[in-house]
Amino acid sequence: MGLHKNKEIVDERVLLIKQLKPLTKKQFIARFEDRPLSYSQKSKFEYDPDAWFDDYVLGIKEPPNALMEFGTLVGDSIGTENSMVPSLVPPGVKEYEMKAYVGNVLMIGFADHYCPDILELNENKTSPTKDRWTQKKVDEHEQLTMYCLLLFLLNKTKPEDVAIWLNFMRTRLAGTKYKLVDQEPLRFPTKRSMLQITQYSGQVLKTVDEMYAYYCHKLKST
Repeated sequence: MGLHKNKEIVDERVLLIKQLKPLTKKQFIARFEDRPLSYSQKSKFEYDPDAWFDDYVLGIKEPPNALMEFGTLVGDSIGTENSMVPSLVPPGVKEYEMKAYVGNVLMIGFADHYCPDILELNENKTSPTKDRWTQKKVDEHEQLTMYCLLLFLLNKTKPEDVAIWLNFMRTRLAGTKYKLVDQEPLRFPTKRSMLQITQYSGQVLKTVDEMYAYYCHKLKST
């Protein structure tokens, strides 16, 4: 049964790929006008090009697992009267949207919380792994670098002027459901620089080139 199901999935992918109309580089980049490039899309391509192709080209999406759903539940509650982390009240706008062109590529980001008045950015993360977030990992986390790049492109806000926090809430599996280990987040302050966002901008454009090359490869090899 499992092998038969897998064959059906493979056949579906092959059929969908054969139905694709080959795009020029310009047409491929124009697709970001309808669905701007996000950190999630960029990181998925870097981690697993096939999964990126299924999701962002073929439209075959994997459903979220229980851990992802619980993380979303926690994040959605923060800053509301029903917060699961009542001690954490980040200032500013929840799900703050940032959209700007990096070169000729439209990119989008949604910071969990950003306050333009005091230039404070908060990003919330959950994980059952104790050392999933450390100061070193936070300092190197590219999602925060992307936010700072977009803020600069939109408002000329220098990354050195932004106070950045990553708030980490540990989770655990209790029976069949996830729960928070405690209600006190571990908060990591971090900074970004003009050099970092300039380098990241170049990395974004390089990744888009690689995406197009992979897209062409998949169409030719199927």
